[in-house]
Amino acid sequence: MANQFGCSRYVYNYMLEWHDKVYKEEKRCLHLKEMNAMLPVLKKQEKTKWLGEVIAQSLQMSVKDLDTAFNRYFKKVSERPTFKSKHDRQCFKIPQNFKFKDGKIKLPKLNSWIKVHVSREIEGKILYMHISKTPTDKYYVSLTVAGTNKIFEKTGKQVGLDLGIKDAVILSDGTIYKNIKALKSLEKKLAYEQRQLSKKKKGSNSRQRRRKKVALLHERIVNVRKDFISKITTEIVKNHDMLCAENLAVANLIKNHKLAKSLADVSLGRIRTELRYKCAWHDRVYIEIDRYYPSSKTCSACGWIKQDLTLADRSWTCQGCGAHHDRDINAAKNILAEGLKIISGCGTQSEDKNKQVEASSLEESVKPDEPKGEVLGKV
Repeated sequence: MANQFGCSRYVYNYMLEWHDKVYKEEKRCLHLKEMNAMLPVLKKQEKTKWLGEVIAQSLQMSVKDLDTAFNRYFKKVSERPTFKSKHDRQCFKIPQNFKFKDGKIKLPKLNSWIKVHVSREIEGKILYMHISKTPTDKYYVSLTVAGTNKIFEKTGKQVGLDLGIKDAVILSDGTIYKNIKALKSLEKKLAYEQRQLSKKKKGSNSRQRRRKKVALLHERIVNVRKDFISKITTEIVKNHDMLCAENLAVANLIKNHKLAKSLADVSLGRIRTELRYKCAWHDRVYIEIDRYYPSSKTCSACGWIKQDLTLADRSWTCQGCGAHHDRDINAAKNILAEGLKIISGCGTQSEDKNKQVEASSLEESVKPDEPKGEVLGKV
């Protein structure tokens, strides 16, 4: 496993370095065929002949992953590919010649079977196997299968969503999902473990043990946050046919150093991402309104705008009609109203690609009939 992880990482980093060199000298990008043709040459060289000892198809999958990463970067869907580190999460893919039977898997070039704790049954044709190792030395295997999703039943309901820090998600019908503050709950313990880690001698066994304790805390924080977001987004998508949200610039919001930690802890970007692709999977309509629309300042009853509203004002009274509003619920109602206007063609969307009416039209969303990766279990 360690050999396969290292070789896959080496090939990825080597091709990325070569890609940068070619672009700098020739002002062009390496194609997938060119990178695949370089693999046999690497295996024959004396310095890198050890690449021939591992699964060859996994090395080809590493090259393909790099090509996909660059394609996404050029389409402005994701950031530019970076070099992989042996201290982060390790992974490799196997497209064929593997076996899965009775809670066990068998890998190419490995004679023994490996037991796994199966978390769900396999439905659909298996495309490839993905094996990963976390910084806490846990091994996971997931299978990417081709098939269709089980679409949620239609409810006929529409809802507006306001995302925040105090409450993670506020719906226009008054439903509130509190922010669990995964980082803040373990921040003191994490700071203590990091201080102890800094005191250990580099390369010592005690430092390795402390490093694992810090990694376990980080893993726990991430898992708690992911579990919370996955549950609330699934519940929202399942209970509504149309979702309206703001097109927030999360990267710009985090530049505010007073709110950066809290914004990162609530993970607004991940909430929006999961809402988008789950709407695409379950044939829901997802709309994002202009981020500059004054949803919090506008009265949802009469349309009067309170220009002097500040972040400290959690509730306010409209001077036009006298209605008393909770800041976040009022914003969610206005977001829903603006989304309905966009559907009817009367909305005031900006021209900077903020308008996203149909979830299936989202470039970064996964369509229902495309392969879907599912975590099978823990090795």
